[in-house]
Amino acid sequence: MAIVQISDAGQGINLDLPTEELKAGVWSSASNMRFVNGYAQRFDGISRIFDATSITPYYLTYYQKPGGRYWVHAGTGKVFSDDGTTRTEITRIGTAAITSLTHVTTTATLTTTAPHGMSTSDTIELYGASPNAYNGTFTITVTGPSVFTYTMASDPGVNATNVGHLLLDGAVALDFTGARDDRWTGGVLGGVLVLNNGVDAPQYWTGTNALRTLPAWDATHTAQVLVPFKNYLVALDITKGSTRYPNMVKWSSAAVPGSLPVSWDETDVTIDAGEVDVAETPDYLVDALQLGDTLILYKQRSAYVLRLIGQPYIFQVQKLPGDAGMLARGCAVATPLGHVVLTAGDVVLNNGSGMQSIADGQVRRAIFSNFSTEHYKRAFVTSNPQKNEVLVCYPSADATDCDTAMVWNWKTQTWGQRDITGTHFGATGQIDEVSISSWDSDDESWELDTSSWSEDPYSPNESRLLLAQTARIGAFDVSSSDDGVNALTGTLERTGMWIDDSDVNKLLRSVIPRIEATKGAVVTVQAGANDMPSEAMRWSGAVSFTVGQDLRAYTFAQGKYLGLRISCSAPWRMRSTGMDIIKTGAF
Repeated sequence: MAIVQISDAGQGINLDLPTEELKAGVWSSASNMRFVNGYAQRFDGISRIFDATSITPYYLTYYQKPGGRYWVHAGTGKVFSDDGTTRTEITRIGTAAITSLTHVTTTATLTTTAPHGMSTSDTIELYGASPNAYNGTFTITVTGPSVFTYTMASDPGVNATNVGHLLLDGAVALDFTGARDDRWTGGVLGGVLVLNNGVDAPQYWTGTNALRTLPAWDATHTAQVLVPFKNYLVALDITKGSTRYPNMVKWSSAAVPGSLPVSWDETDVTIDAGEVDVAETPDYLVDALQLGDTLILYKQRSAYVLRLIGQPYIFQVQKLPGDAGMLARGCAVATPLGHVVLTAGDVVLNNGSGMQSIADGQVRRAIFSNFSTEHYKRAFVTSNPQKNEVLVCYPSADATDCDTAMVWNWKTQTWGQRDITGTHFGATGQIDEVSISSWDSDDESWELDTSSWSEDPYSPNESRLLLAQTARIGAFDVSSSDDGVNALTGTLERTGMWIDDSDVNKLLRSVIPRIEATKGAVVTVQAGANDMPSEAMRWSGAVSFTVGQDLRAYTFAQGKYLGLRISCSAPWRMRSTGMDIIKTGAF
């Protein structure tokens, strides 16, 4: 009798190489398992945080300002914010089109494109006009069906160079017009949140009232991508009127800290706004993400560095080595090692000087052989900073939304796997303590719940991963289940183990799982065998192993190549396991 040890079970999964070529401690399959500090460990569950959403959230972002932390989620038409206690709709408000805005000293005269329907003494609000004296909330005097006047606090000196946006008294929310695959982009510039869906005019939010149209943005333009960089806003893939410029990068004038840019006019030589075509390669721009002191511009099959150099050119564009780009918007995330990027055929690490595969020979083939070709644009990449992990999320072959995450640990360089059914996007940020500890938002049944009253399992000041899922925002890795009813099952599987000699038959008589879990947790163990790697594995019936009670799981399998499957629905981890094996001959 010999006990064969698998002494380092935390070496991750390898789904690409033939199983008989894998070394001990590497698993040929896993479900809902991560690998860290030498352990194979079951993920914790995803639990609803905040109230159930009234829309399907396709985008999620964190926004903080003095005195408030907000999580903003967006669907195709509406946008909402959560501050931990209250959900508020912040969808844009409909505005009236303005033909002209003139003045005589402090009296402004505004002419609307269509009859405004207002009466003298009604209240209007104007924002985004230049000079700034035209902006504010005013009581009006109606002088015609499309004309009214109001009194400003100071003389602007000139007629409005930008007429801004007019909110009429009683104006209501105006839904956005994007479709399911019009991906939102944005970020925070100078304390102001900007959002863009690629179809409507870009928006901004300061934490109060509703979203508003970005000042100075040309109403006839759209941008597929809008991101902050330095004191600028940078837009990619611009459409002007009916003409699309898929290689165009356009940047605003530099913003004063705490405010938004005042111009996007690339023809005005007195400011630093500009635009350039990144056309060295014919592929289209996809997204952009800051890396150190630069902004990486990702195209479909290439990548470029955008670097601030000042006058007279403002920005310099330089191509990165290689021919790797980004699969779809949202398919990159920043880590301490650089960007992890999902490309059209690989997962790569971009450290600013080039791209190196982190998936080839491990999970690359497995990812792209089970990837939905119809819904590939719905893939995204996000991070779980608490665990030093990147989640590469994608819809499998028959799925319409992301249902699978391959999880890479940037410290251990191992891959794991997580089921994420019905997931649309992920973002990291801080969560108010109220949101963390509220039992109203605790989805777990009493049988599954591992939390306790006044428990503080993590600091509210620590960045956490939240997922936008159908009908909810889910906190990642915090509970025992994903739905509050069915416990999350973590499974490890290894096949192709030939144990020193592939020509000799072996009999596996029992398994000694050295599992750390709550006493009484039930683990399911199966043994398998075949005589050729190309043959289907012959699995034994499942046997139970009770933690804290059993020493072995008695299961049997005989063949030249052995297999092992371990599964448990309680939180568990394993550093090593033993197998009782005897050799039974060459035939």
